[in-house]
Amino acid sequence: MAKWSKREHGKSEIDRVAAKLLPWWTQPSSTHPDDLGKYYGIVQNWRSSHAMPLLVFRGHLAQRAESIDPKPIIAQRLKRFSSIMNKLVREPHMKLSQMQDLGGCRAIVSDIEALNSLFALYRYSNDDFLQSDGGMKCSNYVKNPKLDGYRGIHLVGRYKARAAKNEPWNGHRIEIQLRTKLQHAFATAVETVTTFTRSPLKFGGGPDLWRRFFSLMGSALAIREATPLVPGTPTEYDELIRELREITKTLRVLQRLRGWTKALNRLPKREMADAKWILLVLDVSEDTIQTTGFTDPKKAVQAVAAIETSDNAAQLDAVLVGVSSIRSLRSAYPNYYADTASFVAALNTALAEPGRPKRGSK
Repeated sequence: MAKWSKREHGKSEIDRVAAKLLPWWTQPSSTHPDDLGKYYGIVQNWRSSHAMPLLVFRGHLAQRAESIDPKPIIAQRLKRFSSIMNKLVREPHMKLSQMQDLGGCRAIVSDIEALNSLFALYRYSNDDFLQSDGGMKCSNYVKNPKLDGYRGIHLVGRYKARAAKNEPWNGHRIEIQLRTKLQHAFATAVETVTTFTRSPLKFGGGPDLWRRFFSLMGSALAIREATPLVPGTPTEYDELIRELREITKTLRVLQRLRGWTKALNRLPKREMADAKWILLVLDVSEDTIQTTGFTDPKKAVQAVAAIETSDNAAQLDAVLVGVSSIRSLRSAYPNYYADTASFVAALNTALAEPGRPKRGSK
């Protein structure tokens, strides 16, 4: 029988320790706290104590999803230490003890009808662990899409033990994400561009043109699923697709996504076993991509500079990405290749539409 981690420290101490770690995290070159190892251990204990409640929530999610969809995709994860610290940096008023997604699970179902049915099972659930402390928190980004184009449904519940032995985990928050395959393909594409451009698109940052592209694509997918459009995008279908076509061409979205996916499919190579950085060079005119591994970041940056100042720089797209970022992308999106292919197919469908598609078309 598994021995699950229990919370060993008070929430006030957890928050105090996180606050002490933040200066070191934002400026790693500075002197680290004398008790760095101890502080790290406290944060890790709080994180790992969510594993048991997460397993319970995942089990309920799988049962519900499988009653709706014959082949749902179910995934779970504990938030990595680096992701925890980065979120605290982005949201300085947040306390670690109140973070709602240290443990998270996700269901991906076939279409919008399945998503609505699955959501209904949660909305009308009588489960104690979902309804404790005022009920389950819900953010419906399908009904109210984010400005960046993201759509999906996020639920946050609190664990409530049904047996005395499990009471130490009472109150632990777990996030549940519900998505259609199209919505998940969109999220995968955002993660891909975030990884390969090192722009924080998934957190509302990054270049304006990329942000606009995903807002427009979010609306294009919303039309297919007969759900509300992304705020700030054209309400006239022809105008929406015209702008989407222009930006897709300007950013070379299709070439980049195909090239990055092709490169990721080849990695890791044996000769790159010790590499910490990977240089990807996409030749747009030839539709080819070359990969080179580096252990020295200075040499990697110099190689990028040489390409960007070369005579044929206009047709080359050089991207330097950390190996750890590639591993994180693969870990978070185990069906990465299929998801990216689905997004490219959805984009091609939108760009090829001669007129407004039938609402709710697959």
